[in-house]
Amino acid sequence: MNIFVVGLNHKTAPVEIREQLAFSPSKVTEALERFRKRFSSNEVAILSTCNRVELYACSPKTTSEFTEEAILDFLAEFHGLEKARFRKNMYTFQNLEAVKHLFFVASSLDSMVLGESQIVGQVKEAYSTACSQGATGKVFHQLFQQAFNVAKEVHTHSKIAKGKVSISSVAVEFAEKIFQDFSDKTVFIIGAGEMAELVLKSLVEHGVRAVMVSNRSYDHAVDLANEFGGKAVRFDSLADELAKADIVISSTAAPHYVLHPEHIKGAMQRRKGNPMFLIDIAVPRDINPEAGKIENVYLFNIDDLQGVVSQNVEERTREIEKCQGMVEEEVEEFMAWMEEMKIGPAVARLRHHFHHIGKEELDRLRPKLGNLSEEYWQEVVYTMERTLNKLLHRPLEVGKEEAKNGGGYRYVDTIKKLFGIEHHQDSSKTCPPKP
Repeated sequence: MNIFVVGLNHKTAPVEIREQLAFSPSKVTEALERFRKRFSSNEVAILSTCNRVELYACSPKTTSEFTEEAILDFLAEFHGLEKARFRKNMYTFQNLEAVKHLFFVASSLDSMVLGESQIVGQVKEAYSTACSQGATGKVFHQLFQQAFNVAKEVHTHSKIAKGKVSISSVAVEFAEKIFQDFSDKTVFIIGAGEMAELVLKSLVEHGVRAVMVSNRSYDHAVDLANEFGGKAVRFDSLADELAKADIVISSTAAPHYVLHPEHIKGAMQRRKGNPMFLIDIAVPRDINPEAGKIENVYLFNIDDLQGVVSQNVEERTREIEKCQGMVEEEVEEFMAWMEEMKIGPAVARLRHHFHHIGKEELDRLRPKLGNLSEEYWQEVVYTMERTLNKLLHRPLEVGKEEAKNGGGYRYVDTIKKLFGIEHHQDSSKTCPPKP
């Protein structure tokens, strides 16, 4: 079994690179389908967030068609990019290190905001999407379910999530450094998705009274604005209303810029030079970076939030060692399961092999015993079964020990050679309940 993670994140690539490899929800579905056509025997899941794009893949065995470079080629072809454009920003983890990476990601130990809670939901969504597309099997079902358990353990039994821990709350924290008082400021939220709603909730909790919401779906904008006593703005009127905003926080799923320099220049003329603060937390970016060059306009993108994160990270980092220990234990448990999975079918075949031989011998013996009563015959059968189980006990115990020590394949090969048996691994695509 071979598990790969190929991806990039906020540590290895700037937003300019990440946005080129980002997947929208519909593109994830398309990519899963195309990946499975190319690598038909594999399991696959794609995680695409503001801060990372990662492809998780699992193959029953290593082949020349399934390698790190083959996965990179797939990403390049899917996005219409030259591989050289992003190759240096990519990382690859395999097997144990791949498992450890996923557990760290799901537990938010690899997040820009250490301890943030959104990432586990994003990992669950990635898994659920892959599952619904029939792109997962026995290995990924176990792997991702255990990743969710790890995340729960880390957040329940540590202080890693203490304080403001989501991208949205950090965005508000960033705004607080600019405006100590929000009560007389107008906030314009562009995009009525989950991230925008989280930002808006935090701002209202911190005293914002004047809110405007714009979204391509006007009904969504109305729903969110009504929830917070704000005003909904039609998307095609966005530029006309922009001048009223002191803070603009944009978080849409648009594949292109939503705000351009000419929009901001027009708004600033009507604001008579009063400062405007723009926070772009979308990937791909919503606001053309040239807008940040306009006088009295202060534009920050998602990477700029790292400056605030570093101010809050000290207390959370004290918990990292404790959390890492939890993750390491879970990684060992999963790898032990992987080894046991290797020997499970072989053990079943070995048991079947012994009992099949026993049955053949009993069938040969029965006619030779004449009028032996059924009661005595069942004693013979029971004795045969007990004998076979005793003979199997030690080989099965050795198999478990070998699995724990990483020798599952060696054990399987040995019993195949000794007893001439084959084994077939369960590759069921049945999807477990949604996490």
